[in-house]
Amino acid sequence: MGFNQVAESDELILDEALERQRILETVINNSPIMVFLWTPEENWPANYVSENVTQLGYNAEDFLTGRIMYANIVHSEDINRVRKELTKCCESGKDDFVNRYRVLTGNGEIRWVEEKTFIQRDERRNVVNFQAIIRDITSEIKNEKALHDALESQKALMEKQKALLDRQRALETVINNSSIVGFLWKAEKYWPTLYVSENVRQFGYTPEDFISGRVLYGKIIHPEDLLLVELELEENCEEGGKEFNRQYRILTKSGEVRWVEEKTFIQRNQDGQATNFQGLIEDITEKLKKPEK
Repeated sequence: MGFNQVAESDELILDEALERQRILETVINNSPIMVFLWTPEENWPANYVSENVTQLGYNAEDFLTGRIMYANIVHSEDINRVRKELTKCCESGKDDFVNRYRVLTGNGEIRWVEEKTFIQRDERRNVVNFQAIIRDITSEIKNEKALHDALESQKALMEKQKALLDRQRALETVINNSSIVGFLWKAEKYWPTLYVSENVRQFGYTPEDFISGRVLYGKIIHPEDLLLVELELEENCEEGGKEFNRQYRILTKSGEVRWVEEKTFIQRNQDGQATNFQGLIEDITEKLKKPEK
């Protein structure tokens, strides 16, 4: 092979290499990934930077001429951490590392970036270059923060719900171990039940009897007392009252007549209409019995 043929072969190889480089640069410059090649000197002077650094508001020329050093665009609150981590990786013999931090764009906007750097070393393992891939992750950070905030809010809500349930269980324990039965009724005919404490069993009924609608509270009030109870409660509601207190008789499931004292708190909507009755029922039969002579 003659000299001219060798020269032509070398030139062809060079042309092919340059073409591959142009293709690679075209791909990089049309992607969100920015590429840097820094020397391991103070503030990391750039030997190469991809054209798409314009997405940060700079030109490649800004870095290549030294007008701007990459370290100078790293956020002042992050730069010391970035320097320490890079130094640590170099001294420990690592060949690559990933870091996240903030940078300032050409117009002063703060952006989050993720840097993946490959540490190039010579035969003696001395650092000669930093080859970095920089990606703008501002949107990801915002999404992560939004997700974190949402999870924290959900966690706080769950903790609040747990605290409420704990208090509810504590209150139910107190009520269920007392003679007072708790009810929550709809403000409708015969007062359909939304909630009743377990100790309603003292009257022979189960909570399910009332909650299922098989038994309506108004139906267990003694027939001779029902009308008066209804009228007094209705009058109290119409007059804007907040409480209703009354003694009357009820029928247990076995048909026994028991005297009870009801104290009810009237719940209203924004228009002032009664929506629910929160009632406390206490068996006072024994209290009303006259002492024997």
